[in-house]
Amino acid sequence: MKKILVLGGTMFVGRALVERLKAMPEYDLTLFNRGKSNTELFKDVKQIHGNRETEEVDKICDQHWDCIIDFSAYYPVTFEKLIGQLKGKVGRYIFISTISVFDIGKFPDRPIVEEDETFACSDAQKTSKLPDAYGEKKAEMERTLLGQDWLDKIIFRPSFIYGKFDWTERFYYWLYRAKFSDKILTPQGNFNFSLSNADDLTEALLLAIEIPKHQTIYNAISQTKTSLRHVIAITAKAINRQVEIVDMSPADLEKHGIKQSEFPLLVPVNFEVSDKKWNNDFPFQRGDMATTLTEMLDHKSKEGFPKPKVGLDFEKEQQVIKGL
Repeated sequence: MKKILVLGGTMFVGRALVERLKAMPEYDLTLFNRGKSNTELFKDVKQIHGNRETEEVDKICDQHWDCIIDFSAYYPVTFEKLIGQLKGKVGRYIFISTISVFDIGKFPDRPIVEEDETFACSDAQKTSKLPDAYGEKKAEMERTLLGQDWLDKIIFRPSFIYGKFDWTERFYYWLYRAKFSDKILTPQGNFNFSLSNADDLTEALLLAIEIPKHQTIYNAISQTKTSLRHVIAITAKAINRQVEIVDMSPADLEKHGIKQSEFPLLVPVNFEVSDKKWNNDFPFQRGDMATTLTEMLDHKSKEGFPKPKVGLDFEKEQQVIKGL
């Protein structure tokens, strides 16, 4: 049995991965986390509780792991220390990074590829509190891994991830509106971006544990070029709804006391991320976007379709639309 350690593992993609791994008898699975999120989950899985930003992380450094899958690395200084402590004690390290390591506004005319330059990270940013310099921190941790010649490592860079365990609710904000409103308020502009399906990332992670020949860094992208309007349209069609997009200029939004930052997933720049490398090395059938978005709504239906906790207040939005 291969010994697998998952750092994190109770939220979103980590949760989906652990559900799969714990049913696979060829793996001896252990989770390391703080024991504070979704504590009712995985009581049948071995868990080591501790804060990785403290000396409690030493608990995982006294044994050998065939593979470590890291969902919860956020600070370069403590990450570098951990990697040093693990030298000779881990076979393969799979690191979940992000396309936020790129300055995506610098690539308006072509897809972003793995070899493109990533953000630098200053000494101050290495220890500053999140969400400050999130991409810079991840880029620095990538460099730490790349500098370990002794270590077999795989780095996945997803974009915005969507799937049924998405606790951020940035997709659910729009799915809720597609289900319960005939008109949806959006800022003017239809920007293209790339997305990552949580099921695709989960499948790739399972394959990455065993894949004998691989590259080091992969852009883990499911849709290379889509848009917010497309997400809304696919959702509406999947649940047999007709909705109207109501565009509003930044000036008009301001008149109503609405900030553009109140709209989740609004990235006011076009970008596209190449998926060629991971499609080539991980050739599984990608998930269907409409199916996954519908599954997200079905998952929320079990909770009674609560109003999203993020973004513009739903009632305020409806009042603004009625007044137009």
